[in-house]
Amino acid sequence: NPRSRRLAARPRSTGLFLCAPFPHIENGFSHLKAFDHGPHFRKHILMNRLSALVIFETGFLLCTLATAQAGTALSVNNLYYTGSNAGSNITGTTIGGGNIDPHWSVAYASVGGVEKTQYEGAAYVISGSYVNAAWTPNTGTAKWITPPGALNNSGIANKGGDLLPGAGTTGAYAATYVYSLTFTIKGNAGDADGSIVTNQTSISLALSADDTATTYINPTYNADHSLNTSSAVGISNTWPAYDSTHTMVFQNFDNGTNPNNAVFKIGVNTIVVQVTNTGGFSGTQSAQSNGPSGLLVYQVGAGTIVSATPTPEVGAWLPVLGALGLFYWRRRSCSQKPASIA
Repeated sequence: NPRSRRLAARPRSTGLFLCAPFPHIENGFSHLKAFDHGPHFRKHILMNRLSALVIFETGFLLCTLATAQAGTALSVNNLYYTGSNAGSNITGTTIGGGNIDPHWSVAYASVGGVEKTQYEGAAYVISGSYVNAAWTPNTGTAKWITPPGALNNSGIANKGGDLLPGAGTTGAYAATYVYSLTFTIKGNAGDADGSIVTNQTSISLALSADDTATTYINPTYNADHSLNTSSAVGISNTWPAYDSTHTMVFQNFDNGTNPNNAVFKIGVNTIVVQVTNTGGFSGTQSAQSNGPSGLLVYQVGAGTIVSATPTPEVGAWLPVLGALGLFYWRRRSCSQKPASIA
C-alpha cells in the first residue's frame, strides 16, 4: 500500500510539546515543516504553537509573582514625630523654630491644582510664637512643621513662620500640601526589598493639621506629581483638624476593631499626609490669602505591632499562585505529549 509506506516513512519522534521551553517548541515545529500537508495542517500547528506559548508564559508569570512578593516583617523602624531630632546629630530633644526637620518633607504642593515647587522639599519647624492658641500644643518630643517657603509676619521665608497660600476647598485658591515620612520594615535575610509583608503588622499615629488632613500608607503619585488618592486607603481628619486628638491605626489585617487598610513592604515605606489650607472657608473663594498651615505628628509607632500570624488576604494567595504556576509549567513542559494531527 503506497499510502502505508509513506506513513511508515515519516519520523515517529516528532510531536508538539504544549509547554516546553521555547527551543523545544521551535525545534518541534521546524522539524514538522518537512512534511507540510496543506493549510489545515499548518493551521493546526499554528494553534498548538500559540497555546504552547500562552500556557508557558502564564505559568512563568504566576511562578514569578509567587516567588517575588512574599516577605516577613521582623521590625518597623525610623518612625519619627514631626520636629524631632531623633536619629540626627542635632542636640536636644526637638528642633528649634526656623530649622529643617531631618525626617519629614513636602513631596507635593499645589494652589488651584497647579504644582508649586517652591513649597516642596524638607519641612521647616514652626517657631513657638506662631503656634496658634487653637492648635494642639507642641509636646516635649514633637513640634509643628510647615512647608519650605512659609512666611513669617515680616514676609521672610523659612524663619519659623507658618503663612502659606490657601483659601477655600475648591477653585483657583484651594491649596494642598503633601507631607511624607520614610520608614523601613526589616525582613528576613532572604526577603527582597519591596516584597509584600505577609504577617500581621500595624502602626498607630496621632496628628493635628491646619486645616484638614488625610493620611495614607505607601500611596503612589500621578504623572503631574499630585497624590493618587485612590492608590491607597486614606484616614481623614476633617476640619478643624488642628486640635485633633484622634489616634489612627494602619494595618494589613482586619481584627474586627480596625480594618485592613494598608499594604506594607519589606524595606522602604512611606507615611503620607495630605493637608489642605482652606483659611477656614469651604467652596470656592474669590481672593487669594496667606494663612497659617502646618502639621503636628505627636504620636507615631506607639501602637506598632509585628506579629508572626500570617495575613489571610496576602499570605494565602501567594502560595496558590506558586502552586498554579508550577503545576502548569511542569505538567505541560514535562509531559511532552504529541498533538494529534487530523
